[in-house]
Amino acid sequence: MSGSATRTEWVIDKTEAVARDGMVAAMQPLAAEAGAEILARGGNAIDAAVATAFAIGVVEPHMSGLGGIAFLVYRDGATGRITCLDGSTVLPAAIRPEMFEVLPGDQRAGMYNWRATKNDANNTGWLAPGVPGMPALVSEAHRRFGRLPWREVVQPAIRLAGDGFEVNHYIAMSIAANYDLIQRFPATRRIFLKPSGAPPAPPINGPGDRLVQADLARTLSIIAEKGVDELYRGEIARMIAADMARNGGLITEADLAAHRTVERQPHLASYRGFQIAGALESSGFPTVVEALHIVEGFDLARLGFQSPEALHLIAEALRRAMVDRLRHLGDPALMPVPLQGIVSPAYAAVRRGTIDPARATPDEAPGDPWPFDPSGDAVRVERSGAPGEGNTTHITVIDRDRNMVALTSTLGGVFGSGVVIEGTGILLNNATTWFDPEPGAVTSIGPGKRVMSASTPVVVLRDGQPFAALGSPGGRRVMSAVYQVLVNLIDYGLGIQAAISAPRLHTEGPAVEISTRIPADVRDALAERGHPLVPREDSLSSSFFARPNGILIDPATGELRGGVFPYTPATAVGV
Repeated sequence: MSGSATRTEWVIDKTEAVARDGMVAAMQPLAAEAGAEILARGGNAIDAAVATAFAIGVVEPHMSGLGGIAFLVYRDGATGRITCLDGSTVLPAAIRPEMFEVLPGDQRAGMYNWRATKNDANNTGWLAPGVPGMPALVSEAHRRFGRLPWREVVQPAIRLAGDGFEVNHYIAMSIAANYDLIQRFPATRRIFLKPSGAPPAPPINGPGDRLVQADLARTLSIIAEKGVDELYRGEIARMIAADMARNGGLITEADLAAHRTVERQPHLASYRGFQIAGALESSGFPTVVEALHIVEGFDLARLGFQSPEALHLIAEALRRAMVDRLRHLGDPALMPVPLQGIVSPAYAAVRRGTIDPARATPDEAPGDPWPFDPSGDAVRVERSGAPGEGNTTHITVIDRDRNMVALTSTLGGVFGSGVVIEGTGILLNNATTWFDPEPGAVTSIGPGKRVMSASTPVVVLRDGQPFAALGSPGGRRVMSAVYQVLVNLIDYGLGIQAAISAPRLHTEGPAVEISTRIPADVRDALAERGHPLVPREDSLSSSFFARPNGILIDPATGELRGGVFPYTPATAVGV
């Protein structure tokens, strides 16, 4: 191709949603509308987030739901208090690493590319699920902060499950792409495939097929009337444990009854006069903070938006934060973790000093945050795994009182474990996908272990006043997405939709995956600096750079402005 020749490229975008009284952003329009309906009835941001979380589990069933986990950051508009809730899963008490037979050779599988196992047992099937955490988290959030009656916030999800909804192209594509997994499990097959065995069709020349989930509607109705305790200690818990026992699964009634939502201490990180709040433990937040602290020492605004000089520094800071994560971070309940060292501005200054503004360092090794951590420990724990896609959803809500919610929920892998509990409609997570099936490491599969997620829901303040809330699905790419959206908002002053729609890059080692929407001359300049580039084309079926959404409070007008990922049906709805 000659130097002057060009080729067709995707050009897809979405408009910014604008409202004054409240807004919900979610990955599916029906779920966002469910949350907006609750706001319109007088509900607050927590009410709307809970309604949206239940609804998204119905209309985007392969990403989240009652069988999944969740993480929430909430800022109270009246008091300014920030609350972080961890609704992650723990592995069943009966699980043992020897239950997972690692295959010979170097075969790899799953979201985090661990060694492959016989029958893919650590990623799919009855051994893979952990105790669901999402229902307990949203219940706890509503109990503490909700305004409307509990049954009222669950009603939109019951309606969507019982009446069904027309599948769009995205849901139809996701079901078709995962046909092999779905058809393995009878209860799953009956829900997501047509009686003929074919996947549902989206609207093409006429109406699309409807996806009805009658069992799930019944389960949601029980939860609406009796509370989520039914899933942990009541009728639904007994159904889960019985189906597990029948099929060689491991979750017991005792496992379910022992589950608790964990409140995490919020951390407020400063970046160019803004404050970014999230939870340090078992999340992607410390990695985002480290990358921001590193890049804060450079004048990105002066270098220009997505110039080669700025993108070089953005990539170099991200690479250092990611290799530090893979080297040092894990579940703090299992091992000493230098969380305060990782987010220390002084440590970031040391890491920044290793960056050459003119040359890439693709083989940059992890740093040593321990001298900057007050614990004084220095434990060396190796972590492994390659980039993971992650099948997750994110919800952002801000209401008229400027209560702010960022909630990320996931099943783990796409369609989780593939297992639906008979008679409940609950699709279970595949918690073991987060753990190494090879025994002997801190990250190995083991009883009672809690996942370390890449989820990074955040709220952002400007001079102590509410400014934005955001988050993203997308495995470890969540962290690079949230980091770059924050840079776009703060360093470049972009609006929320422009900040999300802008092309991104991702790195967690030598290679830099980069969107082909970034101009070729910029990519060439990065390659000349020594970055090993892997060009990736954004399309309706790809998700190489995560799928963020967020809501910004316009500093000039006070209006709410919503932005969503442009390549899927994600939608922001204002009231």
